Amino acid sequence: MIKCTFLKESGFFEKFIITGHSLYARKGKDIICAAVSTVSQHTARFLEKKGAQLKIEEGYLEVKDIAKDEFSQTFVEELLTTLKDLEEQFGRFIKVEVKNDEN
Repeated sequence: MIKCTFLKESGFFEKFIITGHSLYARKGKDIICAAVSTVSQHTARFLEKKGAQLKIEEGYLEVKDIAKDEFSQTFVEELLTTLKDLEEQFGRFIKVEVKNDEN
């Protein structure tokens, strides 16, 4: 299963971590892994240009120190929305959660 965790502090996205594999299909045919990889890496590369720190390994993506500007925050919100859409369709294979500093 792919697990996507977003951390918000004081109303701003500070970090997100995406781990695992969906196991929906074999490597190279897994549409869920392909979708998650594409949108998350696209977002990560943009955020890195805005100063975020990345850690990328097989089955692991961490993006932290996300800029608090409106564009960066909107970009992360759109990633979250896309991943939630995938979760609605393929909930056995992907889990998305947001943790607030109030939790």
